[in-house]
Amino acid sequence: MLSYFIRRVILSIPILLGVAVISFLLVYLAPGDPLSQFRVPNVRPEVLERLEQIYGFNKPLHEQFFGWITNYVQIWNVDAWGISITHRRPVLELIAERMPATFLLMGTSLALTIIIAIPLGMLAAIKQYSIADKIVTTFATIGYAMPSFVLGTYLLYIGAIWTGWFPFRGMTSSLRVAGDPLDIAWHLVLPVSSLAIQSIAGWSRYIRATMLEVLNQDYIRTARAKGLGSNRVNFRHALRNALIPVITLFGLSLPALLGGAVITEGIFSWPGLGSFGLQAVGQRDYPVIMAFVLLGGIAVVVGNLIADILYGVVDPRIKY
Repeated sequence: MLSYFIRRVILSIPILLGVAVISFLLVYLAPGDPLSQFRVPNVRPEVLERLEQIYGFNKPLHEQFFGWITNYVQIWNVDAWGISITHRRPVLELIAERMPATFLLMGTSLALTIIIAIPLGMLAAIKQYSIADKIVTTFATIGYAMPSFVLGTYLLYIGAIWTGWFPFRGMTSSLRVAGDPLDIAWHLVLPVSSLAIQSIAGWSRYIRATMLEVLNQDYIRTARAKGLGSNRVNFRHALRNALIPVITLFGLSLPALLGGAVITEGIFSWPGLGSFGLQAVGQRDYPVIMAFVLLGGIAVVVGNLIADILYGVVDPRIKY
């Protein structure tokens, strides 16, 4: 297992390098100027030249890229990821401040998805064509088809404006003690629901399809013919084999949740990486944009690596 893990880490380096090259070119070839906010009449030309020199915008494109990518691996240096043009602070420091909020939002949403989607998918498969199956399938289709920004806006209007049951924005209330777990949990309800509803809808339909495929296998019919109980057949034999393709979905969910968090955090003003990256795009804060895009690539690699490791946990026949 250790040797496999090391091989996968080494193989991920060219992938991340390719992501870095593509994202760098897309960001720097986009129309606009990262220093456009400073190009006003009261800012002297020598100040703009000094800013270009500080951020390296006066260098050729290839020199900027190699300078950025070589500094990026030096995470022990707080200035390695550059200085935010808008906030005038190290990018690594800004990301470290907002990462716990995003991890809390994504982790809660993913845990809720697993807890709810697996039983719903199993129920829909075991009770195929029943009323329960039709209800689960109908709600799953509606939830999966609804865009995340529409779902988030509806939840914000109903939960915070119309009923007033939940906080309107942010992670904590100004009237509460900072870091109060109950206050944070109350602020989590709407954004977590926005992320989890779509994930639950997709996961439940996928689990239903894989469970139906497994339940029709010969070894399941043999187990039933031997007199094994329904619970043992469904949970020990069918579910365990149905989870193998679902693990792939779990690996892909990590970067998907990070992408969904961009919209959700923006709607609910959640102080995480998603809203931070969205603001950076609007402000053309190149160092922050590059860091955010590369973090997305790292999430894809880490998600696939976790999925590969979980394959061996679920199915002992898989060896590395």
